[in-house]
Amino acid sequence: MKNILYTFLLVGTSLLLGSCSNDEDTEAPKVEIINPEENQVVFVGDILKTKMSFKDDYGVRFYSYEIFHKDGIVPGEFTYKKEIEINVPANEFEISPSVTIPIMTKDSIPTATGDYILRVLAVDWYNNSNYVDRTFKIEPKIVE
Repeated sequence: MKNILYTFLLVGTSLLLGSCSNDEDTEAPKVEIINPEENQVVFVGDILKTKMSFKDDYGVRFYSYEIFHKDGIVPGEFTYKKEIEINVPANEFEISPSVTIPIMTKDSIPTATGDYILRVLAVDWYNNSNYVDRTFKIEPKIVE
């Protein structure tokens, strides 16, 4: 009986110590932009439908996505940014937010057309980060 107790304690202790590893996560989360496709065209006034996936062995703690003009600050540039803090580790998930491309900016200037960047960022619980960019085009809507 004493041998069984010692065996149980030995196995239990080794399992406990083995699971308490001091190794920290050094790998950044994986980020993928599924939609829009590269160089996809979206018209002013339409809705940009996006789909993004995130994956990390230790869990994603924070993610954000933003839209900005590829040429930097231009008159009528449309910008958008959303930041999300996750309170519990999420190892793998997808999101599908939609963003309306305005006809006019807040300053009543027509939305600038051209190449835009959708940037998606993820940070894990060990503060490793990774981002992915996707170029898409905003073009004027021609009404006949």
